[in-house]
Amino acid sequence: MWHGNDGRLVRRFSRRGCLQIGALGALGLTWPDALRGASEDGSVIPAKARSSIFVFLGGGQSHHDTLDPKPDAPAEIRGEFSAIETTVPGIHFASSVPLLAAQMKRLAVLRAVSHRDGAHEPGVAYLNTGYSFRPGHNFPGIGAVVGFERQEQSRLTGLPANVGIPDGRGGGHLGPSFNPFSVPGDPNDPKFRVQDVNLPEGFSLPRLQRRRQLAERINADFRETHVADVRTAVDRFTVQAYDMITSPQAQAAFDLSQESDQTRDRFGRTQFGQRLLLARRLVEAGVPFVSETDYEWDDHADIFPKLKQRLPVVDRGLSALIEDLDERGLLSSTLVVVLGEFGRTPKVNALRGRDHWPNAFSVLLAGGGVKGGLIVGASDEQGAYPKERPVTPEELIHSIYALLGIDPTKFLPSTSGREIQIVRDGKFIAELLG
Repeated sequence: MWHGNDGRLVRRFSRRGCLQIGALGALGLTWPDALRGASEDGSVIPAKARSSIFVFLGGGQSHHDTLDPKPDAPAEIRGEFSAIETTVPGIHFASSVPLLAAQMKRLAVLRAVSHRDGAHEPGVAYLNTGYSFRPGHNFPGIGAVVGFERQEQSRLTGLPANVGIPDGRGGGHLGPSFNPFSVPGDPNDPKFRVQDVNLPEGFSLPRLQRRRQLAERINADFRETHVADVRTAVDRFTVQAYDMITSPQAQAAFDLSQESDQTRDRFGRTQFGQRLLLARRLVEAGVPFVSETDYEWDDHADIFPKLKQRLPVVDRGLSALIEDLDERGLLSSTLVVVLGEFGRTPKVNALRGRDHWPNAFSVLLAGGGVKGGLIVGASDEQGAYPKERPVTPEELIHSIYALLGIDPTKFLPSTSGREIQIVRDGKFIAELLG
């Protein structure tokens, strides 16, 4: 389930209706470093990111209480966390994220991201597509565009190109074929099992082959009676379901039991931490885009007790992810992005919470060619508005695509037959390259 661009909750296209064994979205593979993006002035940007882990903190995390503390502001603004030094002199984080502070040499923080969509659904759409909310328009998420652009490479592997843990932004006008492969459930649960990867209980490969032949006969009739985009999605899901089920590589990539207890403990034995570990396994195996979404950040009341429980989990998981990627030689080719749809109000409200605030908030990036130890922009003394170098969602999403070697100005086809630009009005954030 995911919020659509028109504000409704949109249920993803069902993949179990025909065969009862599930199927997948587009498959994926890494691509060469030679791919390049273009900056606003036409200069060439080396595209070092082969993959991306996109961590979305749905509801909007408080920048005051994490990446942009205001220790000199009045108590009703600075909140209950103090400011601490990071490993880069002169840069401070909130005391709630000490492990990320220790990773600052690997991080870049945009401290003046700003827009005007203060409601959840429009904000989610904006920060996942680079398009502000437009009724009747359904723009594809970043992972869907990546899946579309990597179709040729994806045919060579049994792994999806776009994985959403537990879900993610859909294919939008690209069609349901490019929806993410959804991985629901808690990987920390001993009974956790990824559907659509292993044969259903009681199935053998010969039985699966017979089922596939039956499906091909059914699909011949299905193609005659269903609209083109649905036909295409069913065909793609069916073929790729068989590829997944018969691929040892796919089965291994989703199998967290292959990780040592030490590594699993390092990420934290929590749902959030183990989902990040699964994301690392997937990009290590060749998945170009993995999104991990956490929906617990809309704290209009009693924000500080909640943050004191939640932030240590996030701090541990994210710092372990970044450090682990670096140790494995994957950070330089994996772009990590951590964001929400907006920040929270500078002033703590009467319910001891913070409300929606899109006017200025922080986004964290690491790896994928992004320079570490970097702060881009600044909010004002109260963390209310950009003080210097504001960044729009268009610029952020444009930069993500460019770092991944995808031309953000390219036009892609839609199910309506009209070509639509990947991102409009954006430009590359040149500071990210130092």
